[in-house]
Amino acid sequence: MDEQVERRDRAAAERGDLDAMVRLGLLAEQRGNASEAERRYRRAASDGHTEAMFRLGGILQERGESAEAEQWLRRSADAGNVNAVGAVGYLLETRGDLAGAREWYRAAAEGGDAFSTGQLGLLLVRSGRLDEAREWLRTAARPPRPVLVRADAMRQLAHLAVQHSDPAEAERLLREAVSMLVEADEEPTQETVRLSNELLTLLGSLLRDRGELAEAEKVFGWAAEFGHTPAMIELGRLMEDTGRPAAAEEWHRKGAEAGNLRSALLLALLLLEQRRPAEAEPWFRRTAEAGVPPGMDFLGSLLEERGEFAEAERWYREAAEARVDRSMFRLAYLLERRGALTEALHWYERAAAAGQDMAMLKVGELEERQGDRDAADRWYERAAQAGNEFGMFHVARLRADRGAHEDAEMWLRRGSAAGNADCMAMLGILLAEQGDVAAGEQWCRRAMAAGVPNALTDMKAVLEAHRGPGQ
Repeated sequence: MDEQVERRDRAAAERGDLDAMVRLGLLAEQRGNASEAERRYRRAASDGHTEAMFRLGGILQERGESAEAEQWLRRSADAGNVNAVGAVGYLLETRGDLAGAREWYRAAAEGGDAFSTGQLGLLLVRSGRLDEAREWLRTAARPPRPVLVRADAMRQLAHLAVQHSDPAEAERLLREAVSMLVEADEEPTQETVRLSNELLTLLGSLLRDRGELAEAEKVFGWAAEFGHTPAMIELGRLMEDTGRPAAAEEWHRKGAEAGNLRSALLLALLLLEQRRPAEAEPWFRRTAEAGVPPGMDFLGSLLEERGEFAEAERWYREAAEARVDRSMFRLAYLLERRGALTEALHWYERAAAAGQDMAMLKVGELEERQGDRDAADRWYERAAQAGNEFGMFHVARLRADRGAHEDAEMWLRRGSAAGNADCMAMLGILLAEQGDVAAGEQWCRRAMAAGVPNALTDMKAVLEAHRGPGQ
């Protein structure tokens, strides 16, 4: 707006021209003067100007004054402003009323509001109404809607195409959307750059998945060079997969230094894999302190390895509370190590409930140490059923102790077949006790070869104890 037009509008506004007030409000917004814009809009809105009500509601909502914002937006919507109808839908969406938001978006979309058309499609995707969502997104992707709205709708349609195993259609949509944004006459905005990067990253993923790695690398690189950290992650992973760890480290580091926690975790894991734990630790610590459970778990491991058990326990506990199964087990181990058996048992049980067979075994061991052999037997059997060979040995031992020899033999044979030397030795002794000395000796010799040097001697000692020397 040139100075002469601005002077005319100021004069008109002083005479009560509501349209002039709104134009001056828009000018104030463009200049970053929100307080003047609000003053202009509020005056026009109070006199019934529906566009001013809509603009005032937007300023108030951006400032966090959602209650008053909603009042003005609803007044504007009731007066027929279709943009305000969509804005009410957005306000409802931000506070979690998705059903209400859908209805407002639908009304605005049917009135021709481009923003609401796309938003309605997105909400329908979230609620699983994919066919209906696809129709609205296709509408949003067609001219004469703004380029940004069309490109975003194409991005969502590409996601749906991927879900329906149509990567060719997804690629077509993504390439068209990128070209449309690149060729647009409008000056690129932060939102345009963000959307372009998302489109490129999704396109790169499609190319990578069908084995076109060189082109995928190029596409990821375009987005990564613009600072898009998800593209940096994908580029780093691609470098790892193609055997270029130095290049992978470079991209993971760029993402990490840009503040992306996933990049930081991937960088730390790469450094750890290369046996550079001192360099990995600060990145694990950064992710752990930011609340990333795998970062907590790996930091706990590094601390435990160098004997800093108290701090390791702290991070294992954080990760265990976040349901990292491995941390539950390691926390329980450290607690057991310092004698906190009740709490150790609790965490071993949590890890066992998550399916860890070694945790089942440890619960059995602690129950047996505390004198509850029945509970120990149940936990050993759970571990054995999960394929744990040590569980097989211990359940067999308890069953043999109470005379359930057939059951004990079954578990010993399963453990022996899994390669457990203790099971072989015990099976040999059990068979010899039952009169099959030749088979017993054969299993004891296998146990000796597998690492139990005194298996045959033990078998003979047991037989002598039962039958007497020389029998």
